[in-house]
Amino acid sequence: MKFVVNNLCLWVAPEQQIAELRQHTYCDLDLSWVAPMQRRRLSPFMKMALHTLQQAQAEHSHIAINFSSRHGDLPKTAHLLHALVEEEPLSPTAFGLSVHNAATGIFSIIKNNTAPMNAIAGGQDSVISNLIDGYARIQSGIENCILVAHTESVLPEEYLPFADEKQIDHSVAFVLSPYVEGESYFELTKLSGSTDAGNTDSVLPLSIQLAQALSSKESSALLSHQQSAWMLQHYGG
Repeated sequence: MKFVVNNLCLWVAPEQQIAELRQHTYCDLDLSWVAPMQRRRLSPFMKMALHTLQQAQAEHSHIAINFSSRHGDLPKTAHLLHALVEEEPLSPTAFGLSVHNAATGIFSIIKNNTAPMNAIAGGQDSVISNLIDGYARIQSGIENCILVAHTESVLPEEYLPFADEKQIDHSVAFVLSPYVEGESYFELTKLSGSTDAGNTDSVLPLSIQLAQALSSKESSALLSHQQSAWMLQHYGG
């Protein structure tokens, strides 16, 4: 699976910077392009997602988007569940902004982008499923390029006992386009079986592993968790 990546943007919460990303330059979330009244209603999850979508979109005013997340805006969903338990009325706005495609919906409205948009959840491989779906769409000619985005929030406290990877607030986005002979490119290959990814508390989310590998452009990088492994290779300048 060969492809080209441009406009890579990775955002990690400043208080959660990790050694593996020491080369990454931190920047503040830029939501200056969102109306103040609308900005105040956005959750931290939504702010991360919109920031990276905007940064990666760059010069592409009309581009299809694939958005993925393992759990979506789970902190907001958990708050709604607590309200149900307490038999409190649910906020229609909060409910509307908690659905899995809310980020792309808000982004498309603000940007007046009417291109097709997908929302994907695929467990620990969510970002890879996103990438594969995007690759299929550009290879089939459905899209010339596609904006791939992935966002995760730290699990709410009641769900932390079930965590199977390091908990980091982060968002990554980039523009995916077809491989053209003569250009530098990446190639992703599924490895058979799984690898020893170590303790679940130390396993980086696959989305961060992917962003790190895309940024460093090392000749080869292993992307893995407890159940599957992928090899990402870079060719060219």
